[in-house]
Amino acid sequence: MLKKLLASVGIGKATVDTLLLTDELIAGQTFDIEVIIKGGDVSQHLNGIELAIMAQAKAESEVGDEEVTYNKNVVLQHWLQELNVEVQPQETITRHFSLDLHSEVPASSFHGQQIAKVWLQTGLDIKNGIDGSDNDPLTIHPSPTQLAVLEVIEQSGYSLFKIDLEVGGVRGENFSSHLPCYQEYEFKQQSRSLFGAKEIEVTFVDNGHETGVLIEIDRLFLGDGYRSISIPNHCSSIEQVRPYIEKIL
Repeated sequence: MLKKLLASVGIGKATVDTLLLTDELIAGQTFDIEVIIKGGDVSQHLNGIELAIMAQAKAESEVGDEEVTYNKNVVLQHWLQELNVEVQPQETITRHFSLDLHSEVPASSFHGQQIAKVWLQTGLDIKNGIDGSDNDPLTIHPSPTQLAVLEVIEQSGYSLFKIDLEVGGVRGENFSSHLPCYQEYEFKQQSRSLFGAKEIEVTFVDNGHETGVLIEIDRLFLGDGYRSISIPNHCSSIEQVRPYIEKIL
């Protein structure tokens, strides 16, 4: 009885560990995982496994007369895998799953550097108990189309100086985002540059077939302006995407 009571408040309960079978990802890709459940000190009924793609994004809130920026954990995707099994003390249950990463999930790695916190969170839905949980960081790279766009801008005389993940959504001509956050690549003008802009901010919205590119341009004396275009995802080289970017800049 004491063990059951302790398990109900999280002591001696079943635990979960998730193994990523695909080390590096691109948004829109299918990846495989192995979920290992280890029974605790008493038998417990498992209703199911909850899986979620999470990200940490910047959010803003007004406190009095001031605007405060803080980090917020947001859910990008969510799955519930039904189990409805009884896990016995110290028993090990293993399940394999294939998950489809949303095409708009932000990149977490750029040229070997971490640029955002994105992870897979695994939880156990335990009857009359506190969920066990496990967090696994995800390494997600920009798509070839996105990399080509960023390279075109750099070759045009701009240097990438900041990458942000922000709460909210974006909209361009013929496309709009669907996740609760968006990623922004910010470039600054070098001594010699094309397009006559002081700063350029780039956001991508990939629908799986084409990539929407939203660009905010800060031109000296003219202020900010927005341009957008959609690029087919089969355009993955600098030569292929350059005409699209030059068309709007």
